[in-house]
Amino acid sequence: MNGSRKRPPEEGNEGAEKREKRNKDAVRTHKLHGLYNQGATCYLNSVLQVLSMTTEIHKRLNTSLPTDQELRNIFERLKKKTCGTEIIAKSLDITNVHQQCDAAECLEMILHKVSPEASEVFRGELKFSTKCSKGHSIIEETNPFLTLPLSLKDAHDSNYSVEIGFERIFQKKSFIEDNMVYCNKCTRKTDAISKCEMVTFPKILTLLLKRFVYDYNTRSHVKSDHCVDVPCELNINNKKYRLYGMVNHMGGLRGGHYTATILSNEDQTWYEFNDTHVEKVDEQPFAKNKTYNSRTAYLLMYRTTESPSTNRTERQDEVSVSDEPKGNKVKGNSHPKQNQEKQLRISKAKKKDPPNPKVRAVEGDERSRKVSRLGEDIIKADNAVHQNQISGYSSRQHPKTWTPEARRTQSRKKYDVVRPTFPLEENPQQPCKRTASILKKPLVIVVIVFVCALIVILPVVLTTLRK
Repeated sequence: MNGSRKRPPEEGNEGAEKREKRNKDAVRTHKLHGLYNQGATCYLNSVLQVLSMTTEIHKRLNTSLPTDQELRNIFERLKKKTCGTEIIAKSLDITNVHQQCDAAECLEMILHKVSPEASEVFRGELKFSTKCSKGHSIIEETNPFLTLPLSLKDAHDSNYSVEIGFERIFQKKSFIEDNMVYCNKCTRKTDAISKCEMVTFPKILTLLLKRFVYDYNTRSHVKSDHCVDVPCELNINNKKYRLYGMVNHMGGLRGGHYTATILSNEDQTWYEFNDTHVEKVDEQPFAKNKTYNSRTAYLLMYRTTESPSTNRTERQDEVSVSDEPKGNKVKGNSHPKQNQEKQLRISKAKKKDPPNPKVRAVEGDERSRKVSRLGEDIIKADNAVHQNQISGYSSRQHPKTWTPEARRTQSRKKYDVVRPTFPLEENPQQPCKRTASILKKPLVIVVIVFVCALIVILPVVLTTLRK
């Protein structure tokens, strides 16, 4: 019999209870709470927990929109207690809460229903281009995205690397021999190179691991349980992204369960969100390695990290804007010293040339004269427009408003003004056409004579024909 003493089962249970109590205390300290499951809404709970930790969208939510307002309400209630999702489910048109749905589709549905300012955090753009061997552009288009899908079909027995799969999106592809592409400028099929580049970098980069695929052999959808190597950081074009959230899926295609693993900003600790249960992850991801192996990771959320130099310049801009006096707005990208020198020059100029009340009065009189002249010009233009119109008088031209001088002037000009022809009763100023002016026209005379002769001769001709 050795001297070592075996720990009784009671002590082991006490250790588990202490560990569980310690986790609960840590959760209470950082105000992390869960969400009630209405039936099969674990997919919605997991996505909402990730969005609640995505602080970049909180200030962008527009409270005048119902979905934005409900999201803000959920985020505020999660800080105090465990809450339900009945109201936000209705705003998202989720009618059957007992139906299993996809978490990725739920995320995109929410981002399409919220305001553009909030969804902009997740939005990026990819540019696809294809050029022939001579450099002629064959295809060039830019498409927006909210999530980037990564195919797991290349992972057979070995682990799938998310980093390699992400880099494969931006690798160049060659079209040669039987795969040549037709070029309009070359007027023939030619070798070509296709590439993809990210032109707009989202603040939150979301990667979708395509675990649900269609198997052409069995002609049915299956789920891939391949182990995935999830990197802590991703780099693209000197842009660095750091993982802060994962949505996991356990189970098969017909039935399963979603949870969320999220990094807390307060204590930089990973927590597991399983509906109403929230607890600290025992084995913290990335504690030993820069990659995390998982068979359940489905959605990966990466947050962009700014370089120290960028943060420093942003702080300087904030200081320059905050120190800026009201009324003298200075651009945020200018240097603080330049702003101070400019303010000193403005203050000195004000001291040298104080405002003179007499000058202000003169300026006011001049301004009033300009306004009056402008009003007169408008009235003249209005009168000119109304004179060229057929439809009677304007309010300023009506005869009842004329002065005696205007009446005399109008009577002199009465027969000099040429107006369009319309009935006399509609326009009393229309002059009558005299008979002498009509008889001066020879063509009119000929027509009149011909008509009169026809009237006189026609009865005579008719009587003779009857006899």
